[in-house]
Amino acid sequence: MTLTLRALLIFFAALVFFFVIRKLKKSQMRVLDSMFWLLFSLSFVLFGIFPEIALFISSELGFVSASNFVFLYVIAVLVVRDFSNCLRLSKQEERINGLAQSIALDSDDS
Repeated sequence: MTLTLRALLIFFAALVFFFVIRKLKKSQMRVLDSMFWLLFSLSFVLFGIFPEIALFISSELGFVSASNFVFLYVIAVLVVRDFSNCLRLSKQEERINGLAQSIALDSDDS
């Protein structure tokens, strides 16, 4: 892994960390969501400081370079996160529809 990629990983991880902390202080983000982003940025810091981790995993999985593994890691984690957000959104929409139907039935009775 090149020094440039390592520096970028650490820089953007720090940027995400400070952004998340600022949003938490302003109460614009849930604690559970912030924990995900803090741990995700921490993983970038670990890859940046200890590139041996990414090199080892990439060699075990058969990647040509560690940067390819890092890109796949980012894509995979964000796809899983998007899927979980989609499930949560679907659940919220079901609740909203149920509440709207309940309110509509209550307003017809009166």
